[in-house]
Amino acid sequence: MTRRVVVTGLGAVCGLGLDWQTMWDGLCQGRSAIRAWRLPGVDDFPVRYAAPVDDEAFAERYGADEELNRPMERRARFGLAAAGQALADAGFDASGTPGRVGTAVGSGVPERDPHELLHAVSEDGRPSWQTLYARRAGLNPASGLLCTNDALAASIARRHRLRGPALNFSTACAGAAHAIGHGLRMIRRGEVDAMLVGGADSVLNLPTMTGLHLLGAPSTSELFGDRLCRAFDRDRSGLVAAEGAAMLVLESEESARRRGARVYAELAGFGSSLDAHQVTAPHPEGKGAALAMSRALADAGVAPEQVDCVNAHGTSTPLNDPIETRAIKDVFASGEHYRKLAVTANKTMLGHLIAAAGAPELIATVLSVRDGVVPPTLNLENPDPACDLDYVPDKARYREVSVAVSNSFGFGGLNASLVVRGHEQ
Repeated sequence: MTRRVVVTGLGAVCGLGLDWQTMWDGLCQGRSAIRAWRLPGVDDFPVRYAAPVDDEAFAERYGADEELNRPMERRARFGLAAAGQALADAGFDASGTPGRVGTAVGSGVPERDPHELLHAVSEDGRPSWQTLYARRAGLNPASGLLCTNDALAASIARRHRLRGPALNFSTACAGAAHAIGHGLRMIRRGEVDAMLVGGADSVLNLPTMTGLHLLGAPSTSELFGDRLCRAFDRDRSGLVAAEGAAMLVLESEESARRRGARVYAELAGFGSSLDAHQVTAPHPEGKGAALAMSRALADAGVAPEQVDCVNAHGTSTPLNDPIETRAIKDVFASGEHYRKLAVTANKTMLGHLIAAAGAPELIATVLSVRDGVVPPTLNLENPDPACDLDYVPDKARYREVSVAVSNSFGFGGLNASLVVRGHEQ
């Protein structure tokens, strides 16, 4: 059983704004959420720029929501807020369809306060799980030591009484895209009528940022200030970490029509792959990335020459950008169609939301198809000769976008691509 799947609801919380409308306006206007940043309590941490959520604005908007203000991880708080937005935007009430609406989200490693690790130190100075267990009452209920990777999906499903499947994907920077793709497949197969899909992550804490820094992933440069994320530019020096969440309501076309729902676009295809190369480096020929894109196009029944836009993973890292460029060229090689593509890198404005990154970028892809506008790639001032596609530098471009691809490529060589096309109401 195969059914068409459409997008009927959107929600977002990120450095650019606390709803999808503000985020989309910021992307189209070329505004950046990246700013000078310091880890709380750590003055000399080498990473000096990030794209955090505005805590004061979030508190002002959601201060009256008791559930959102109970102890929980930041990623869960952002994810719950975005999920509520998406369901409200879709006008979706799951109470009349018990078990027919599910949840699939991507999230990263649980957040940990390094000071709480002291609860695990026994009297002789050695770490002990028995000691930690005995002292667990002293832990913050939001601590990653008490939270599991499935906490986000479970929290969202409980709050909104979504009694269908609840899945949490932890596949690095491709997590949200994998969650969205599997939600698409479940609706197609008739297992559910709708899925709340997306991702949430917050890596702006000492343990996670230290791990990323030791991998050499985030930029430590201060040369370009808030213009530090320079995807496809010769002067790129690493990713700029961000936090936030984005959620979408996916629905079978029949369900959307039955409800009289507004449809943003059709989610038409999903493809995934594994580089099977290195944990921290993509395949040098971009084979995994190309395979994910090709599979997504085949899944959608779309020929490469029908694609108008690629929302690139575009991390601003020395390795990703030229390899993703090569992969795009390989997939769209017929007739050199890659020369006609508009390629955009949203991370130059949003920063890198790590496990959640694919969700706001898919929202941007959906809206590019709906509105006929491709957001710009900021800070592309000194193009790398190895990155020679049309990256829509500096300003948004208004053009018809009938079909678009959104890429998410994660640590470990985990790749996912999604295909969006226009939908006639």
